[in-house]
Amino acid sequence: MELALYHPIFGYYHRSSTPIGRDGDYVTAPVMTTLFGELLCLQFIEVWEMMGEPKRFTLIEAGPGTGHLAADILKTAQKFPRFDQALEYRLVETSPVLRTMQKERLAPDTGRCAWYNTLAQAGGAGIEGVIFGNEFLDALPVCWLEMTPAGLREVGVQVTAAGDLETKTLPLNHRLDPLYFERMGLNLPVGMRTEVGLQARDWMQCAGEILRRGLVLMIDYGYTAQEYYTAARHRGTLVGHRQHCLIDDPLSYPGEMDLTAHVDFTAMAQGGVAGGLEPCGYTTQGWFFMGLGLLERLEALARARGSVGLGTQIRQTALRLILPEEMGERFKVLSMTAGLPGCPLSGYRLRNQWEALATTPKRHG
Repeated sequence: MELALYHPIFGYYHRSSTPIGRDGDYVTAPVMTTLFGELLCLQFIEVWEMMGEPKRFTLIEAGPGTGHLAADILKTAQKFPRFDQALEYRLVETSPVLRTMQKERLAPDTGRCAWYNTLAQAGGAGIEGVIFGNEFLDALPVCWLEMTPAGLREVGVQVTAAGDLETKTLPLNHRLDPLYFERMGLNLPVGMRTEVGLQARDWMQCAGEILRRGLVLMIDYGYTAQEYYTAARHRGTLVGHRQHCLIDDPLSYPGEMDLTAHVDFTAMAQGGVAGGLEPCGYTTQGWFFMGLGLLERLEALARARGSVGLGTQIRQTALRLILPEEMGERFKVLSMTAGLPGCPLSGYRLRNQWEALATTPKRHG
């Protein structure tokens, strides 16, 4: 998966064409509507205020995609001069294609933007501010697993004599615990194939180690561990996306399609705790953006236009963020903090389901 996505020559994210947008393979929410970035910026301003309005406030965005989200956040920040003056924006991007696109879109703000290849490089000796990402964790390579009669095994890939790719069952690598699921009270049936996102968990731990004070906020599609590892998902969630079509076989079109797996948010919370972060919030994207006032924002836009309602396309696009049958239920928002105990974020004022991350260990010491 890492080779198919990130190989410096043949990897999907290093191709000469862009993967995101109508002409690509998938579309993200910030490309659809500016409201996504505008409301996120308001949430970040609230965090800045809770921190006592420090003179330097760093935003680190992981996987900035086309740069739409960064552009909308920076544009919104300009409406709040004191926050805008404190703001420093760092982007973590490995794809030269996407990095070029981001720099073009952010040309008016490149003076206060900086690009890095890794989160550790972006964090340096530590920051105060927010580390965040939208549809980032799902693209980090996962370990593919299968429960066999002899126990848990890793699923690898081999090349046949004919030059095709096929799966092969392997012993677990040293980082995988044979009792990983049993320790969470989960029993996988024999024959079930699934995945574990060790890199994503490590990334959350790294975020915790970098953040001296502030917020880590991640938006992605996924489940709690109890929801994820059930017989209903006996083939796991690892799939491809190509030309806006879902590809069930992840070995198809190597390097020519996006590969993605749903996020285990229980494991992400565990990674954050291991990095020193404190619990804050977990809810669906719909409840989060309604908590931030998306519906009220739509009403204000309608009044500003001097009409009874917004244009149909604008309203429908914005509502896709919160409607259960669209992105509202499928996407989740996980938040953890450092140095801000009991941080009551507006995004969780209507619903906070942190207790659903039931297997998250408590911190000791």
